[in-house]
Amino acid sequence: MNAFEQLCYLYGIGAEFTKYTGETVRFSKETRESALKACNVDFSSDQKISSLNYQLDVKPWQSIVQEVSILNEIDPCLAVRIADVDISFFIQLQIKEFDIALELSLSDGEISGEYIDDSVRYIELQLKLNLTLPIGYHNASIQFKGNYFSTELWVSPDKARSFNDAKQTGLNVQLYTLSSEQNYGIGDFGDLKTLIKSSASSDFDFILLNPLHLLFENEPQRASPYSPSHRGLINPLYISIFECTKQAAFSKINSEHISALEILKQEKQQQFINYQLVSETKYKLLKSLYRHFKHYADAELQRKFRLYCQVNSNLLSCLKDDERAKFWQWVANMQLASCQQLCLQSGMIIGLINDLAVGCAKDGLEYKSNEGMFTQDAEIGAPPDPWAEAGQNWGLPSLDPKKISKDNFAYFKHLIKANMQKFGALRIDHVMNIRRLWWCFKVNESPSGCYVYYPFEHLLAVLKIESHLNNCSLIGEDLGVVPPEVTLALEQSDIYGNTLFYFEKSCSGDFKHGNDYRNSCMLMLSNHDVPPFKAWWNYDDIELKNRLKLNENNDVNTLKSERNIEKHRVIEWVNKSNISFNSSAEKVYIELVKTLAQTPPKLFSLNYDDLAFQTFPVNIPGTNTEYSNWRRRVLSPIDAVLSQQKDLLSEINDLRKYND
Repeated sequence: MNAFEQLCYLYGIGAEFTKYTGETVRFSKETRESALKACNVDFSSDQKISSLNYQLDVKPWQSIVQEVSILNEIDPCLAVRIADVDISFFIQLQIKEFDIALELSLSDGEISGEYIDDSVRYIELQLKLNLTLPIGYHNASIQFKGNYFSTELWVSPDKARSFNDAKQTGLNVQLYTLSSEQNYGIGDFGDLKTLIKSSASSDFDFILLNPLHLLFENEPQRASPYSPSHRGLINPLYISIFECTKQAAFSKINSEHISALEILKQEKQQQFINYQLVSETKYKLLKSLYRHFKHYADAELQRKFRLYCQVNSNLLSCLKDDERAKFWQWVANMQLASCQQLCLQSGMIIGLINDLAVGCAKDGLEYKSNEGMFTQDAEIGAPPDPWAEAGQNWGLPSLDPKKISKDNFAYFKHLIKANMQKFGALRIDHVMNIRRLWWCFKVNESPSGCYVYYPFEHLLAVLKIESHLNNCSLIGEDLGVVPPEVTLALEQSDIYGNTLFYFEKSCSGDFKHGNDYRNSCMLMLSNHDVPPFKAWWNYDDIELKNRLKLNENNDVNTLKSERNIEKHRVIEWVNKSNISFNSSAEKVYIELVKTLAQTPPKLFSLNYDDLAFQTFPVNIPGTNTEYSNWRRRVLSPIDAVLSQQKDLLSEINDLRKYND
């Protein structure tokens, strides 16, 4: 390994990867140089490369402790690094938070690593701490040879907060697609309460939501919840104005509320959301809501708002002096908390499951307020695969693998905490990002990319710690190519995976036997990136893509012939005599989900779109303006969707319990 390759290794810049074809692809020097440039790393001379390697490789061994020390909750050991000639010394450890002062003999430590530089042998020792510390982050100081050093002790559990052992059933839904008389053209937290009550009456244990992240008030057409302005803040459009009118401080806006509903009456009957009209109308009411709060809220309500701003000052700092925006966050958080409380009161085991998007938009608040954490001109994407031979660029800025550790990973801690509060579980989109991400950038003006690796041990520790601190279980969306070390670590950490029926196939192309599904995962027939089952069975997605000219060079009849093979495989997999290739989508769906319900996964999620027998997808991956992504409504009333499936849902619950 030469000096440049060492620098790439130390900075996490990958050397190679295995393509979906099984071929090993090595990244060119130019590609790896571009990745370093994106991190603003100056490697213009051998001297600078040597200096960087020294800082990243040697210097950490010359400090007795690192800025962060990860301790196991059950068997805490402190890692220290010393020159081996100092093995006879003692250190003094002080944790003021708990009034703890210990003297530890270095000679009692167990050697866990070594490094030799310029004839000096450095060793890493694990010093056993005979004490019990609570899960969390605790400041500590160490005295060694007359000098003082500080470290943040991360007391981490072996596992994230566990799910209940019983098999559980629930829904996955895009909240904005819900329809009701009182909403403003997109589903809101009032509609979520209606869905919660209806779901609870069907004995559901959870509702998985789309990311609720803050989008762009002044650019309502940017509707994707997966390209947000800020992942720690909530989209104010989810606030239920109707719920607010029930409070005394806001009762005077009821007439404005009724007028707004009349303005949107025709728009709400359309299949696709007109975000321009909906957003303009609703933000007008949200602004009025704030004005009424300033004029009519009593002292106690005002005090609660100020307290919220104080407690969440770090998160809200990106809003600067915009009190109105902070007020919307307060109201949204109160309504969301009320929804989770309703879930638990209604008997749900988990309640709401949040979804954390893999990144944020480069012109959004999250990026602008944390710009130092991100790279220059490198964006998140995916390497070539059978569905995208040229790879994918998702257009989201990449986090710098070194700068993310600033202030003891404060940015990542705050992000995870904000997305766990008020939820029973958190789904992490593209969970592989805590280990590695595919970066997209240009090399000699041509698109290129490579894998870049992140501080996996630290990011995983934050997930597990925050999981316990916020009483929130974890699901990692691990669809696609997943490094084996990630799969193993998630399994050992009790972080569930995410299984999609369509993707569970054997080498022959047949669907895997249901008994081969893993236990610790959330099983879904479909999600937001695949068409609803009715559309899939009836070829509606193929016809839609053909009308939109998205089938590239593929003939429609060829695509339908390929789909016919898949349909036959579904019939064979279900293996029920009462359905056949010519059966209706509704009939096949019923038997398919009943069969899936009997498989091993502990969590089974039904897509609300499938239960409502939707024919339009909510999203077509790889498109932007070609299709109205993130806008398609479910026009049926919420109660009607679940009540018409009452018998099926009851049978699914019985099957789940019987096969538990």
